[in-house]
Order: sequence, then structure tokens, then C-alpha cells
Amino acid sequence: MRGAPAQGAALSSGTRRLVVSPAGGELARSLHLRPGLGVAAHVLQGEGLQIVRVRVERPALILVDRGLKTVQPARGAAVGAGPGQALLLAGGQTVDFHNRVTDGQRYEARWLLFGAAVLDDPHYLAEAQRLRPAGAAMPPARACARPGAGLAEAFERARQGLAPDPSRPDAVVRQQLLEVLHWLLHAGLVVRMPPDDARLSSRLRALLSTRLDGDCSAEAIAQAFAMSQATLRRRLAAEGSTLSALVADVRMASALVMLQATTRPVSEIALAVGYDSPSRFAVRFRHRFGFAPTAVRGHARGPEPAPPCRRLGARARPGRDPDPWRHGPA
Repeated sequence: MRGAPAQGAALSSGTRRLVVSPAGGELARSLHLRPGLGVAAHVLQGEGLQIVRVRVERPALILVDRGLKTVQPARGAAVGAGPGQALLLAGGQTVDFHNRVTDGQRYEARWLLFGAAVLDDPHYLAEAQRLRPAGAAMPPARACARPGAGLAEAFERARQGLAPDPSRPDAVVRQQLLEVLHWLLHAGLVVRMPPDDARLSSRLRALLSTRLDGDCSAEAIAQAFAMSQATLRRRLAAEGSTLSALVADVRMASALVMLQATTRPVSEIALAVGYDSPSRFAVRFRHRFGFAPTAVRGHARGPEPAPPCRRLGARARPGRDPDPWRHGPA
């Protein structure tokens, strides 16, 4: 929601699996991606959670359906939204999220993240330039207390359009996403691509997201960037990071998205992000976020089936989605 790499993620965004709420209603977590165009997610949490230091690479529009959502950017004031309200996030930033359950049931929100093929549309750029000249500072987070029926309906069309459907051309989905952007312009809100981030750590995050369960050793990563392992370590240290820290953070951020927006069992998610032991994965996840993986699902989670047998480090099967989780949600 920066890059649409080819191989990698162990998640089929085409699935839409249903779980049943205690009240008997159907809850549909979903995660859909069209490379270059955008990502759509339907996020459900059974508990209120505070989720810190989440990287949002692409601009995102969030419609809150249940509960309260607060976003605290690294710079600037916190903004919040309740049911029927929206939040617009700039890309290329790290934020803290606080999702609250207010009805004793769940927190629920829908996300759209916009890709370069949409945001670089010449007509949209010209209209955006008239409203806010290029180079003007963009707020990291903005609230839209009254999205309006036109924006809400366009949002849902675009979200459904991103779902896999061979009969729906990418050109049509692109226009659906552009319709959302123009409704935002009508509300005085401009969305732009974030500036390119030339830092090695940012480029490394993009690479790691394509090999979550693959070889993330220093040797393999250094070879991918055509540099020695010593140079890799030195350049990351100059940016205040390490390879092991980046690997762990990308894997945990990816796992968080799968927990929020799919119904895959925790044991399967652990394998998908490179952990052959669900217990080791749970320890690492709790260390990163401060709560257990099952806390994300709360009372909406189902039973855990036995994980499939698979060798850790095996290459992902061709045709799996690129990295929707690099873009959020949280």
C-alpha cells in the first residue's frame, strides 16, 4: 500500500473466508491486491490493541465501520475516526495505531492503498496541482469526519474491484480507484506518491517482503545488492539498523496483516513468514508488538488446524501475491 515484487508472499489474496460472530453474523476478513494498482483489506480485531511503529509505504484511505481508530504519526498531531468516518494517511512514514473496541464485539475497518499506476495519472495530477501545488507539505494523517455517500460508494466499488476477477480488466479497476481519488479532491484532500527513499534499509524492506519464508541470510542479501557482507552491515549500521532487525520487523508486520485481514490459522501464518515453530513465532510476535498473535483475532478466531508439512526456507510457489503487507494495515 513501493514495489510490486514478483515472488514471495504465501498469501492468496483471492480468498474471502467467513467466520461467524457470537451474535451469528458473518465476518469477512479479506485481502486483495492488483500489482501496481492497489491493495484492499477488510480488517477485523476481536480486541482493542495499540500497534506501534508500523511502516505505511503507500497512501491509504481507511473507513472505520466499528470501534475507534487513532493514528499517531512520528511527526504531527494524532488523528482519530469512529464509525462512518475516514482517515487518509500519507505514504512513506512510520505511525502508531490504536484500534479500540467500543461495543464489546470487535473493531472493524476497510482499507484502500493506492499504487503508482493510479497516483501517476496525468489528469489526476493536474487537478491535484490546482488544489495543492507539488512540493507543498502533505499532512501525514488527515481525518474526514463526513466522507459522503459518493466517496463511500466509490470506495466500496474500488475495494471490490481489486478482488481477483478475470472478467474485470485492470483498466476498469484503475478507473474505480481514480474515482475515489477525485472524490477526495472534491473534499479538498490530495493524495500523492511519497518521495523515493534511496536508503538501503528501505530497499531491503522491499526485497525482504518478497522472500518472507526464503533465504534472508547476510550472504543471500548481500549478493542480491551486489555488495559484500561487510559493506551491507556497514551501510545498515550507518542508517541505525541491522539485517536481523529488519528481517524480524518485515516478517512480523506481514504476519500482523495476515492476522487482521485473513482467517489463516496462526500456525500457517508462522510458516508463511519463515518460522517452522508456531511457539517461536508467537514469542517473536509478542516481543515486537507486546501482545500475542491470538489477541488480534480475539473471540472471532476459529480452531487451529494442523500446519502443512513444508521445509522452512523453501521457495514460494509461483503465482503467489506480491507484498500487500508492506502497505499496512494495522
